[in-house]
Amino acid sequence: MTTATVVLVAHTALDVDAARRLADYGALDDAGVARALEQVHMQRWGRADLPGHLCRIERLAAVVDDGHALSLIGPAGAHERDRLAALFDAWPTGAVALVDWDGVARALLAARALVHDMPLPDGFSTGRACALGARVAPAPADHPAARVELECLRLMAGLGATDEPAPAARAIARYRLWLRWQYVTGTVDAGDRAAREARLAGLGIGDGT
Repeated sequence: MTTATVVLVAHTALDVDAARRLADYGALDDAGVARALEQVHMQRWGRADLPGHLCRIERLAAVVDDGHALSLIGPAGAHERDRLAALFDAWPTGAVALVDWDGVARALLAARALVHDMPLPDGFSTGRACALGARVAPAPADHPAARVELECLRLMAGLGATDEPAPAARAIARYRLWLRWQYVTGTVDAGDRAAREARLAGLGIGDGT
């Protein structure tokens, strides 16, 4: 695994400020705005997921592997811009594999950087987007993706028995599963895998973080 790797977890929520700038929601509180917008999306398009300009990153964690050392990013600051800045500051140079569960991380980060008028890290656009779920757990389209991920992370990556793992714990477990996939497919050998596992353990972060 000579390519640098960023394994990302991003929990998103409605960017209420942006929504209020686009429409008049009167006296509705933030929860009311979210319900109203969800209803509009369901009525018009039959789905409630949000486009990037309305999808704020609420919580973020990432394992950054530059090929020589590991670091854990997040949480960082109360504002989305601060969280993005912390991640971008730690971004490895050169080619980077950006790993998440469903392959949307690169588009999401780019969309939110655009919202905040922030430069993306050097080489960001040339990196690989890697959907971990499609590789390790192909499943029927109607099977809940969140449930599939938790089951895989528990079975193969040491995640504790919780339905709401903290972003850091999920990022670490995703990294372990990604490393396992790299070993199974012959990208890393047993020695390299063991060295990276040791670096991960050296972070001193438990599953409950």
